[in-house]
Amino acid sequence: MTRTSLILTDSLFIITVLVIHFENGDFDKNPLFLKFMVVVAFASCIIRHINYYKHTKKIY
Repeated sequence: MTRTSLILTDSLFIITVLVIHFENGDFDKNPLFLKFMVVVAFASCIIRHINYYKHTKKIY
């Protein structure tokens, strides 16, 4: 995993969350499954950052 892939995937996550927010107006209007998937995607971002730090001893 490279720094570039972390930046790209984090950017895609943020863009996706913003599109969901602007399309529906609020996260409360989204189905429960979609909320769950956003939480899982966020958790995977955190895990990838932790693994990157363990591997390179550098923060992002």
